[in-house]
Amino acid sequence: MSSDVSDNLQFADLTLNRLTREVYRAHQKIELTAKEFDLLEFMLRHPHQVLTRDQILESVWGYDFMGESNIIEVYIRALRIKLEASNLKRLLHTVRGVGYVLRDQVESTH
Repeated sequence: MSSDVSDNLQFADLTLNRLTREVYRAHQKIELTAKEFDLLEFMLRHPHQVLTRDQILESVWGYDFMGESNIIEVYIRALRIKLEASNLKRLLHTVRGVGYVLRDQVESTH
């Protein structure tokens, strides 16, 4: 791990600590599985960037992952449920036919 990378990744009211593997949203601690944490960390490293399913699979699961084809959708849904508890606004958005993006508001595509 290089020293130029912060131990904390932050986006909107979401904070992820890479050393303690703790995640907070609006000052509330969120319990994540190891893979949910890895997926969220990857998304936080690339805010506002649309990440394709292939990019996510390669970075979070590894090149040789041969599991379920909907594994990303399953984990994105689990993260949304945890991150949007107490009616907090959505941060993980689906870009239909492309992948997913971390952003703090819906950007119109019309």
